[in-house]
Amino acid sequence: MIDLPKNIHVIERGWLSANQIYIYDHTSVDVIDSGFCFHSEQTIQLMQSFLDQHPYLKTRHLFNTHLHSDHCGGNRALQDEFHLKCLVPESEFSSVNNWSIAKHSFDDLGQPCPKFIAHDFLKIGSTVQIGSIDFEIHGTPGHHPHSILFFAPSLGLLISADSLWEKGFGALFSEISHQTGFREQRATLELIKSLPVKLVVPGHGSPFTDIQSALDDAYSRLDYLESSPQRNTHHVAQVLFQFMVMFTEKLSLEEGLSWCINTPFFRLSANQLGLSIEDLFSQTLDYLHNKQSLSFTNGQIQYCW
Repeated sequence: MIDLPKNIHVIERGWLSANQIYIYDHTSVDVIDSGFCFHSEQTIQLMQSFLDQHPYLKTRHLFNTHLHSDHCGGNRALQDEFHLKCLVPESEFSSVNNWSIAKHSFDDLGQPCPKFIAHDFLKIGSTVQIGSIDFEIHGTPGHHPHSILFFAPSLGLLISADSLWEKGFGALFSEISHQTGFREQRATLELIKSLPVKLVVPGHGSPFTDIQSALDDAYSRLDYLESSPQRNTHHVAQVLFQFMVMFTEKLSLEEGLSWCINTPFFRLSANQLGLSIEDLFSQTLDYLHNKQSLSFTNGQIQYCW
């Protein structure tokens, strides 16, 4: 059990919804990330339960580490219910407030995200106060081109999102879209290594304190992917398809193939692998079935919880 500062509350959620972090002072609570839209009712209930236990607090800001739907899909619900003012990475600010651009980026991954409003932005290299704690903002592309992390020097606390987990890191989408993911992720690990980190709250999984072990695992994972780039391309396709099945819960083989055909990132992955979409779909399905992540019988695909 990791001892967190008393004014930091971490809600560890599943793979569909990233972890949420509540940080508060004597008057207000700020929230980092909001989970997936299909879990919006739970997201609201969690927030309300927290406020019921701390009736003196008012809701203030909602910070997004990056705009993947498992991290920002609950933004609209929290804004509607609790009137949080949202801050996103600076390079995403204009696209959020021109929603057709933001929607396109979610559609590229085949993932839904309700429209929300960004009230301000988070500038890399600056410091932001969350609760009563000063956090440095660092850019961490690789998993997502515009991802950031928060580091509180006074606590040695790193809020790493998907740039570092206890075992690995998030799929390197930037390697698919820009062929930059490997070097960007390595630079991200070097950045984290340079910081005096004592405690990490990741985007998925439990908080941890063995920073060196996590970095060793992450470097090993990165070396493995970079030594054969097709591994990362397959992995991205697998992650995208598995996520879709998780929120769909059950679909036909025909519906699964249709999703692959209509999802730009899956099509791009197939193209980079020199495969037809049908072949990549078949290989992805076989891999996830052998991994016991998915089952398919009588023409139906279902996630194995």
